Amino acid sequence: MANGKSPPVWVYAVIIGVAIGILLLVILLPMSFSYLDFYDYGFLRRHTTGRVDLNRVYSGGRYLVGPDYHFKKFKATAHHVNFNRISVFTTDNLEVHLTISFQFFLVKDDLPLLHAAYDIYYEPIIVSNAKEAIISSCSRFSTDEFIDNRDKIWKEIYFGVKRQLGGTCCLPNCKTCTNCPIHEQCVPNCTPRSTQCTKDEKGFFAEVRYLQLHDIDVPERVMERRLLGLVTDLQKEREEFLNLEALYKKGTDIKTNQFRNNATQSIAVAEAQAKLARDQATADSAKTVELARVESLAFMCDKLGIREPQHISSLQYLRTLKDSTENVKFSIDFSHAIAQQQTQLQAQPK
Repeated sequence: MANGKSPPVWVYAVIIGVAIGILLLVILLPMSFSYLDFYDYGFLRRHTTGRVDLNRVYSGGRYLVGPDYHFKKFKATAHHVNFNRISVFTTDNLEVHLTISFQFFLVKDDLPLLHAAYDIYYEPIIVSNAKEAIISSCSRFSTDEFIDNRDKIWKEIYFGVKRQLGGTCCLPNCKTCTNCPIHEQCVPNCTPRSTQCTKDEKGFFAEVRYLQLHDIDVPERVMERRLLGLVTDLQKEREEFLNLEALYKKGTDIKTNQFRNNATQSIAVAEAQAKLARDQATADSAKTVELARVESLAFMCDKLGIREPQHISSLQYLRTLKDSTENVKFSIDFSHAIAQQQTQLQAQPK
């Protein structure tokens, strides 16, 4: 120093304290941050005591929690479960094997209850209860329904597992609509969360969103029985078609004969009517000709001055003879006529 004196001891103590504080800050500040990935949930857990704080569920991000805390993590994304050839018994006491996959998610709001009940060892318990739900749901169906109504079986299994894992309390943000996707729909007849569902009503605090029904392995004897039944049904259907064919052929033959008889009858009636019309036309023609002949004869006799009936008859005879014979030739013998007239005159009395 300028006066040759050294600084007081407390100054050195302050400088050392500040240096240590800065050093601790540099060391401890990075250690005070904890990280959660986007695919994780977490609870704060203290390093020194191991105590877990269940008051808040953390999602993915970076948090300043202090050097004595870190996150106890739970999976926030889908848990994949596969069942290969689960044995289920149908209502007709036959064993069917199913291959099923499903995906479930932990319910964030119920994560403290899950931790309190199962800690991080929840997955085997959930899988075991899901298997029981599948077996219970399938026990209400017959073997034939497994073959004929796959969609109904799938839907029953889906809601059975969803109800078993999620409970009878409505899941958060579920919908009561009927047209929305099935994974968004509430479990039928669930209890609204607004009524403060109890812990027992929340199942195993998991939400099943998707379920895939893969293979349905039905016993061989059932398939043989169904195949025999199908063959019998086909034979029965064949006989019905043959009988129906024979019936239609018989009906067709009857209608054909009816049409043929009607056609024959119509032809006969038409021919009779045509013959009647021809005969009537012939009669009318003959009548017209005869009337014209009578009129012409009367006109001729009037013009020729023929009055005597025998003369009219002779004239008519000559005309008829001329009309009926083409090779007849007429000539007048005046000498014979004059001699006949003289004979008649001489025979008259004087």
